[in-house]
Amino acid sequence: MITIDDVSNITELMIKLVNKYNRLDSKALDFGTGDLLYPSEIHMIETIGKNHGNTVNEICQQFGVTKGAVSQIVYKLEKKGLVSKERNTDFYKEIILSLTKKGRIAFEGHEKLHKSMDADLYKTMADFNKHDLNNFEIILRVIESRIEKYIEVGKKDILNRISI
Repeated sequence: MITIDDVSNITELMIKLVNKYNRLDSKALDFGTGDLLYPSEIHMIETIGKNHGNTVNEICQQFGVTKGAVSQIVYKLEKKGLVSKERNTDFYKEIILSLTKKGRIAFEGHEKLHKSMDADLYKTMADFNKHDLNNFEIILRVIESRIEKYIEVGKKDILNRISI
């Protein structure tokens, strides 16, 4: 049986992990083009490259952000020669986004980095069994659902709304 101290230890580790991930996720990196790209920029390139979003509206839905936010990132990527914009001939208001040759290089560099990171993590975790991994995933999903709850509670008076 786990104790409240066990949960507190896990919470502390999760906070450390999230803080370290946020530090990593705020660094600009060169993915083979000579340009330093921030996470928001390379994730935009990834979305366009994987065809998860070829219009500004699709990307807004994918990321849950405003058209203004997407337009700013696309503008920066276009200036760097990584993304091109073209009007949809069937629906003039719609802008279709695609990667340039240079953008494709950044996309492939990003994919290569993720494959390398995944392989490194796999080597480290190879001795875990599938049952351990499944339990870990279940625990992460429980933590995620609780965090979602507290995000909603956080919009109100948190101390008066939490029930233990």
